[in-house]
Amino acid sequence: MRQSTSYIMVLWSVIVASIMGFILTEEMPHPFPMSLCNGVNIEDATVKELQHLMSIGQLSSQDLVECYIKRINQTNEFLRSVSEVNPDALSIASALDQERNERGIRGPFHGIPFLVKDNIYTDDKHNTSEGGLVLLGGRYSSEATLVTKLRAAGGVLLGHAALSEAADHRALTNFSDGYSTRVGQTRNPFNLTQATSGSSGGSAVAVRSNQAAIAIGTETHGSLVHPSANLGLYTIKTTPGLVSRHGVVPGSYYHDTPGPMARSMTDVAIVLDIIASPDHRDNLTFNALGKIPLEGYAAALGTSHALRGMRLGLPWNPYWSTAGNINAPGLREQYESRLQELKAAGVELYNITNNPYLHQIANPYGFGQPAHTPEEYNQLISYKTLLAVALGEWLQNWTFPETDERHGMSTLAEMASWNDEHNATTGALGNGTWWYNTESGQDFYDIAIATNGSLNGTFWKAFGWGRRIARQAIDFGHTHAFENGTVIELDALLLPNNPNGGFDNGCASVPSYAGYPVASVPIGQSKWGMPIGFCIHGREYSEAKLIKVASALENLFRWNAVPQWHNYKTAEGPWDAPWPGYACSQESLDSYACERS
Repeated sequence: MRQSTSYIMVLWSVIVASIMGFILTEEMPHPFPMSLCNGVNIEDATVKELQHLMSIGQLSSQDLVECYIKRINQTNEFLRSVSEVNPDALSIASALDQERNERGIRGPFHGIPFLVKDNIYTDDKHNTSEGGLVLLGGRYSSEATLVTKLRAAGGVLLGHAALSEAADHRALTNFSDGYSTRVGQTRNPFNLTQATSGSSGGSAVAVRSNQAAIAIGTETHGSLVHPSANLGLYTIKTTPGLVSRHGVVPGSYYHDTPGPMARSMTDVAIVLDIIASPDHRDNLTFNALGKIPLEGYAAALGTSHALRGMRLGLPWNPYWSTAGNINAPGLREQYESRLQELKAAGVELYNITNNPYLHQIANPYGFGQPAHTPEEYNQLISYKTLLAVALGEWLQNWTFPETDERHGMSTLAEMASWNDEHNATTGALGNGTWWYNTESGQDFYDIAIATNGSLNGTFWKAFGWGRRIARQAIDFGHTHAFENGTVIELDALLLPNNPNGGFDNGCASVPSYAGYPVASVPIGQSKWGMPIGFCIHGREYSEAKLIKVASALENLFRWNAVPQWHNYKTAEGPWDAPWPGYACSQESLDSYACERS
């Protein structure tokens, strides 16, 4: 019976791969080769490597900007991962090159081009729109703190990365992950029929496809760690408040956090050392006082030698037992093989099978909460209420010209009403006509509006329960009790991180509810041609320890893969055109608005 089942699963995986239009082979051509940059190969180059090339004079910052813009122009028609390029990027790079020659460098980020997700406000000539039309053309009171810090460190803002519209806060159903009305459907270069898996998909795709070496994303519930897994990148979703959220279009005061998406944990640590600090415009950042290591996060980076004696816990139920993503064809074998490598490297693995809190808060088959959760404890109550509050506060400092019909917009309800009025249209796309139904597509906005942003007893009961149980689940998991009563503290918890086989990824939910950090490390590739990884759960403000664990895993596995662009010619749909009725020309973007066509 066991042999027959295995045979059926193998046969099924081959059938699925055939239906999807590809069988992975080494002979498949790469349709978008990366050109040399001023004679130098920068494909998959890290921030650290680029800084070295500039320091020895082989490349300049201006060279890098020119080469990344060329790469964007080469690939963005298919990927839709960059929404807009900063028109001043070349002049900024030139000035930084001159400064390098005359006075030296500001630090490890000097001259490095970077992208930011399109919900992070930049006070310059290009737009911040959160992927939609309702905010397009508006201006915020001041630039996002993290952008100002990256500029001060010598970074060159290359542009905005695309995102799922409204950071996946606009709709819960009847939407496409990675789609925005402004840009279209962002696609995964490993396989263009597969998901980018989270609203920061544009940032992740841009880095993996070499449109930039580093990008900043944001996470409320999975939008850093899940796209990183799907694109084979490194990231860390920090404790909310470690990095200022000022200037970031909000979803939830208690859950939002920006973070770097990169090709190495070294790059993640370099960026985190720049952007982690208190900010008087984000009160939650003051909770981090005394929690940021004086020596910085880069000092926590470790090699594979750090694995000897490291204690990692495996939360068996549900993440290693019933969750769908671990049971997709061929994945359990890959993950268990990696666990054996960890053991061989000296890691002590502990099977956490009886966590009395985890089964209360974690869905046994994937993303979200269990079906048996009492309705009054549903965490959707927290997210939808906080969304109404957050956007209402954001709009107080978001302005449009007095001649714009959106001038004075101050509530989420007004935003949704504007969407209903302006997004209802038909448009000729290819050989057919596409109709967008305004009765769907923003149901998350609708349920958030219904709360009136009231932080009442209903809200606090749901939020308080979820935060308490989630923290207990992670804290309990970090301790291991032996039969003789001895209790030891574990360094971190290790979970599978992938959405392959059509299953939801569950590794981000509990840290989101808890307000705890989580890191992601790539470890391999699935039968669908998609990267897979580990999620690493930590306790509050344990970012330095997570960086140590993640960088040690990185040095052991040393996994990297070049995207093969499967189905780049055949993956078609109505998402390939900008929103019908609007023309976002370069001229209109320069004036902070799209023209009505």
